[in-house]
Amino acid sequence: MSIEKSIITCILLFFVESCGNPIKNQSKEVAAETLLKDFYTDYITLFVQSPSAENQRKLEILKKQFCTKDFYKKIPKIIEQTCGDVFLKAQDSDIKYLKTLKIVKDTVKDEYIVSYSADASMHETVVVKTHVTLLKDGDTFKINGIR
Repeated sequence: MSIEKSIITCILLFFVESCGNPIKNQSKEVAAETLLKDFYTDYITLFVQSPSAENQRKLEILKKQFCTKDFYKKIPKIIEQTCGDVFLKAQDSDIKYLKTLKIVKDTVKDEYIVSYSADASMHETVVVKTHVTLLKDGDTFKINGIR
């Protein structure tokens, strides 16, 4: 192979690698969405149960498992500021939220939008949206921020 062909091949390989692998990026998004779906399903299921010490302990274990250490430490302050649950943006929950739970990658920011429908009154339903930032942690992701 000539030097010109070698240089062109190297440039092409660099270009392909620097653009990222769309299949690999899609699998990361699927993994992140699956992680959030699993977390929110478990979280809502536990949250709607009676507020026993055992259920509170399970919720804390779940948060520690799915959140970065830094974000986990910030949760009490966020609750204090918002007077509601950090993950649900509400003071209570309903198992029906799981039927409308959606996780979508934000097309502009590097975050995911978690949403569900909640009854605001007998005649009104609202969509509650939470923007979740994830951080790669080894082979998985962890929740690193919520707004």
